[in-house]
Amino acid sequence: MKLDRFFLIRLLCILLLLPLVTGCKSDDTAQDPFQKGKLVTDLYIPGTTFYTSTVSELTIQGKGFRPGDALYLRSEDREDTPLTLKALDAAYVTFAVPQQIETAEYTLILLRGTQEQPLGILNFRQSINLDVPDKDLMTIKGAVFCGSTPVVGAIVSDGEEVTTTDDNGYYWLGSRKYHGYVFVTQPSGYQPLTENSMPRFWQPLTESQFVCEQHNFELEKVDNDNHVMFVTSDIHLANRVNDLKQYRELFIPEINGAIENYGNRPVYTMVLGDMTWDQFWYDTKYNMESYLKTLADAKIPTTFYHLPGNHDNDPYYAGDFQAEAAYKQYLGPTYYSFNLGKVHYIALDNNVYINNGASVGSSGDRSFRNYLTEIELNWLKKDLAQVDRNTPVVVGLHCPIFGFNSSLEITNAMSSQVDNDNLIQCFEGFSDVHILTGHTHYTHNTVYSESIMEHNTTAICATWWWTGYYGNGHISRDGTPGGYGVYEIDGTQIEWHYKGLGLPREKQFITYDMNTVKNYFRTNQMAVRFLKAYPTRDDYKDVGSNVVYINVWNWDPEWTISVSDGVKELPVEQIYGLDPLHTASYEVARVSDGGSYTAAFATQPSIHLFSVTAPDANTTLTVTVTDRFGKTYKEVMSRPKAFAVNMQ
Repeated sequence: MKLDRFFLIRLLCILLLLPLVTGCKSDDTAQDPFQKGKLVTDLYIPGTTFYTSTVSELTIQGKGFRPGDALYLRSEDREDTPLTLKALDAAYVTFAVPQQIETAEYTLILLRGTQEQPLGILNFRQSINLDVPDKDLMTIKGAVFCGSTPVVGAIVSDGEEVTTTDDNGYYWLGSRKYHGYVFVTQPSGYQPLTENSMPRFWQPLTESQFVCEQHNFELEKVDNDNHVMFVTSDIHLANRVNDLKQYRELFIPEINGAIENYGNRPVYTMVLGDMTWDQFWYDTKYNMESYLKTLADAKIPTTFYHLPGNHDNDPYYAGDFQAEAAYKQYLGPTYYSFNLGKVHYIALDNNVYINNGASVGSSGDRSFRNYLTEIELNWLKKDLAQVDRNTPVVVGLHCPIFGFNSSLEITNAMSSQVDNDNLIQCFEGFSDVHILTGHTHYTHNTVYSESIMEHNTTAICATWWWTGYYGNGHISRDGTPGGYGVYEIDGTQIEWHYKGLGLPREKQFITYDMNTVKNYFRTNQMAVRFLKAYPTRDDYKDVGSNVVYINVWNWDPEWTISVSDGVKELPVEQIYGLDPLHTASYEVARVSDGGSYTAAFATQPSIHLFSVTAPDANTTLTVTVTDRFGKTYKEVMSRPKAFAVNMQ
């Protein structure tokens, strides 16, 4: 009985303390800086953004409001705005929303005598009348506006149907809600609001197929006729091989510095897929949601327009539609369009995920095919029907459209020639089309016709962050430094160049004295061990004496390359060959580190490698490279020139 009495006493104490413990646990004051140790606690504000055309009064719930309390709004560089209270109770306060308040972010302040308490952050925004009427058979409706001005003629789509806004800025769609979202194609002279570098041009659908739901889009005016587009691809963040550290130390300072250099000129970024790596979504717990957090933490002052890569699919699902659901949840439409200045941009999805053998809890083979589905092609034709044929069109996809063979001839890179034809035919009649692609982790430019050119840009991660992991620079499979394309647009004129991470703008090529390269592969112990393990890999021994390689990363047929020995011009030959720096920096280093040769990551033959033969081993050569825009890059190459990793 004595034991039972002690047990009952302890139980009674626990029961008496329980309300205090649970009360502390549920009290948000421990986490919310607006409530901790304040006059009013347990605050609840029904949202963060309020349009004055739809909200005339706002009620804030909480504990501890008192008669005599006053509220006002505080915003930087503005006088405090006192609020008119409509109702006041210990548990809530209702105030009138000032209908003429300027669009801005405000802090809601409680004043009690001489004491103040910030209650929260409120965004008040001016807008048009958002009371959009219903229409028969229309399942999505809404408004597109810029403050109190309707945006007339804006294109709105669900990925299947396409419509335009009327004179009131209103739109209606008879949608079957297949993709589960609706998006606006921003017109020229506008841009969407952004949050954590992400453009808010799309919204998820929330109602059943036959229920009409409203989704509004606010745009802001901007003069973007003269703008810059950074084009990046294949970031492949997976929380492995120090990739996140390299991303923070290489990419973020680089892009922030580039944005700053352009001053007030609008700068945007287009990401051509493979932000993540499906193989590691579950192994290292890094997925699409993780990527969004990484981007938000970076606080890069530019708008990122994304499109999906094959590695941005959930490996636990077979079939494209289910596998891309997570991408749609976090990044939105897999294909869409937008206008910046006088240029029409299109983001497309040309990787159809197959992923045989997948099931929840088990990854499949992560296979895919490179083509556009019929639904997407039909949408693309509808989108292009709204575009003048003389408008420059920039098309982003993940996988390349064209390739090349060992004879340096253009080949088809899509799943079939029919798939290639289906896409290219959509652009018949357009005068200036630039197709931007990634996926390959090397660089090649294809001039398909007078009006169509593909720019296949290497990866931000170069060789999947491996060469940086080994401390051997940041090099892609063809010797191109990991980096991004820069497209400078002035009206309808487009110029571009490639920018290697950490390298000056003027660095557009690299030279190799193949005499010293061959000696490296003969004498370097790591290289000797590598070739002993993989004797079929290139040791460059078949390269002739006194040959110099010139790797011009972003070359296209309108570039020129000249080499002088100080007496005469030497003949330069375009070759189909391997970059020796990547072989040394990745393949040799990987095998020496105990890894195995991986064909998928190996040095890739390129079409931008050139060969010239010097008179002897000691001749100094002057190499002059001129791009299609007339900009010249030069190197006086003293020979013998040393060969070693980190020589970029």
